[in-house]
Amino acid sequence: MRSITRGAVMLATVAAVLTPAAAQAAPAPDATGLMGTYGFGRAAVIGEAGLQAGAWHSYAVRSGYAGDDLIVSHPARTTPLAAERVVYTAAFNEVADARAECHQVGAAGVAQRAWVSFRCRTGFVPSYTLLVR
Repeated sequence: MRSITRGAVMLATVAAVLTPAAAQAAPAPDATGLMGTYGFGRAAVIGEAGLQAGAWHSYAVRSGYAGDDLIVSHPARTTPLAAERVVYTAAFNEVADARAECHQVGAAGVAQRAWVSFRCRTGFVPSYTLLVR
């Protein structure tokens, strides 16, 4: 009887100690969704830049009639990052309207919860760098 009671107490103690740790250690599931449709070739550039910046874990490009769709898998964010992170730069010689593309990617990232906020910073030439939090 004594050994059964000791075993039950020990099992309950281990379960109580390990259960909260296991729940906290479980990572948040990734969210996967369409970030938008961009000019032919631009989705791959944006996808690779976001991957290198750590904004998402993976991306896929699906070509269509109106351009390339960018599909990304990322951790869903509800709180801003501690510091701004540069995702990519849309250069004036690579895209017709760098400012519009920067705002489109930034807004899509907020909508998909890839980041909480964004800003587009202009450079010396009409290029725009996407910074996110």
